[in-house]
Amino acid sequence: MDGSLGILYWLNDEPFIATRGSFISSQAAHATEILKNKYAGTFTKINRTATYLFEIVYPGNRIVVDYGNIDDLVLLAVIDNKTGEDLPLPAIGFPLVKKYDGINDFKALKSFDDANKEGFVIKFKSGLRVKIKLTEYLRLHRIVTGVSNLVIWEHLSEGRSFEDLLEKVPDEFYEWVKKTIEGLKGQYSKILADSKSSFQRLDADIHTNRKETAMYFQAQKYPAVLFALFDGKPVDKIIWKMIRPQYSKPFKVDE
Repeated sequence: MDGSLGILYWLNDEPFIATRGSFISSQAAHATEILKNKYAGTFTKINRTATYLFEIVYPGNRIVVDYGNIDDLVLLAVIDNKTGEDLPLPAIGFPLVKKYDGINDFKALKSFDDANKEGFVIKFKSGLRVKIKLTEYLRLHRIVTGVSNLVIWEHLSEGRSFEDLLEKVPDEFYEWVKKTIEGLKGQYSKILADSKSSFQRLDADIHTNRKETAMYFQAQKYPAVLFALFDGKPVDKIIWKMIRPQYSKPFKVDE
């Protein structure tokens, strides 16, 4: 299903839906509204010792696949909290993800490849799951999302929220996005900390005028940041410009 992952949780004896990255994302809020308005009658049937996982599908959350006017929570899996095992999908009112049994030949799955499907998950008896995304979906998704390290850098440098970006990247790239964010933030923090340390070592008794101060700054690692600090100007844009990365795309590591 091509939407957002919804995770059911309970707070003060009341059910809510969170998404993978947020308790308060627009998708989480919309899913919780669906849950309470459409499925209030199912609450007593929900197993509180298990985690219910849904796909949040509605027109405003379209990524690639067009589900028309569907506005719903599709039940994907129910996981036993103690064992981590899959439980059978219960027929308690939620629409269930479509399941295909008895397909043993991978070549037979080629027939699924069309422009309005994401793919499928092959579940082995051991519990291992392998996600297969269809060729046309991947092509369209690359166009729709266009995720790169430069897009992430732009979000950081402009102070923009990552909520929508993290909701729409493919699952395989989620960790890559998070690591890229952490890496860029780490570079930023290091430059800022080094610059502040150098600035604090400025000796007013020795560097008595701007010329001597400038000579000291030029001998340091990040003179542009030091000049901005000295003049009381913001340093954010200077540092972000310094760490603008070379363009790269996410990649998948097979383990």
